[in-house]
Amino acid sequence: MDWPYPERVFGPSLDPTVLRTLWRAGTPLTGAQVHRLARTGSERGVRYALARLVAQGIVTTHAVGASNVYELNDAHLAYPAVDAAFRALDPWQALARRVADLVAESHPPVADGETGETLTPQVTVSVFGSVARGTADEKSDLDLLVVVPDGTGGDHLADRLEVEGRRWTGQAVQVYLTTPRRLALARDAGDPLVESLRADARRVLGPSVDELLRPAS
Repeated sequence: MDWPYPERVFGPSLDPTVLRTLWRAGTPLTGAQVHRLARTGSERGVRYALARLVAQGIVTTHAVGASNVYELNDAHLAYPAVDAAFRALDPWQALARRVADLVAESHPPVADGETGETLTPQVTVSVFGSVARGTADEKSDLDLLVVVPDGTGGDHLADRLEVEGRRWTGQAVQVYLTTPRRLALARDAGDPLVESLRADARRVLGPSVDELLRPAS
């Protein structure tokens, strides 16, 4: 999956991105404005995509002064499907839900032996690397930091994330499995990975990397 442009699952051309740009804008845009907001392709390529979408009727165009402006045609018969698809297209939320389900299976709540209180293990899953930085494409690996409580196993969860993550995204998944204690040791040793995590880790579930790396008071 192309994380910066997840709409490319609908096709490799500029058309899905241009369509989503107009959908997100919700207002008429010039071709130059569409190109600037889309942040991909050439301005000429964007104008060709707009022309194709106008030919399908899903985008309308009219002149405003010396410029043509474009907007999504909400009267089009296909508009409800387009609108529903883009509303549902939130890979980060979908990833968070599915990761939470896997963590609940591998690290279910347990009863405290003394109080009987139900305790939920603190498991952190964060994305780091190119996907977190927004520079990944469909060929990039999905790098996951998984932090499980000290004294508990995490191999099963890591294996599931590697297998299921590939099914979810089409990408190879690399899991860095650790515990709070080992992460603190890496921080104190100046491990370069720690600086990478500080710089770009994006929390999916559990305490954030900043919380985990904060020295104990």
